[in-house]
Amino acid sequence: MPIFRYGKKGGVMAIFLLVLAVIPILLAIIYVPQMADQVPTKVNAAGEVLRWGSRYEMLVAPALCFLLSVATLGSAFKQANLQKDSKVMARLTYERFVRNGMVTAVVLNLANAYLLIMVMTGRGYGF
Repeated sequence: MPIFRYGKKGGVMAIFLLVLAVIPILLAIIYVPQMADQVPTKVNAAGEVLRWGSRYEMLVAPALCFLLSVATLGSAFKQANLQKDSKVMARLTYERFVRNGMVTAVVLNLANAYLLIMVMTGRGYGF
C-alpha cells in the first residue's frame, strides 16, 4: 500500500490525518440540514449576534480542513520522493509533513466544533 511506503508510523499518521479530514465533513452532513436557513455567524463578547448568514456557510471550515489535509498529504509524498538518496531522510521528511498536517487538522476541527456549537445553541463566545 503506497500510504505505508515510508514506514508503519508514517502510514498510521497518514490514516489518522485522513480521518481528521473526514470528521468535519461527516459532522456537517449530519448537522447542516438540521439548521435554520439563517444562522448566527458573528457574535460580540457579550454574546449578541452581529451578523447572520446562510447555514451553508458552515461548510467552509470542513471543506478547508479536507482540502488542506489532502494537500499536505500530497506534499508529504512529493517532498519525500525528492529524498531519493536516503530512505531515512525520506521517512523523516514524510513524517514531518504529515505531523504538520495533523496539527492543522486538529486546529481546524476545533474551529469547526466551535462554529457548530455556536450555531446550534444560538450564541457564541466573542473574541
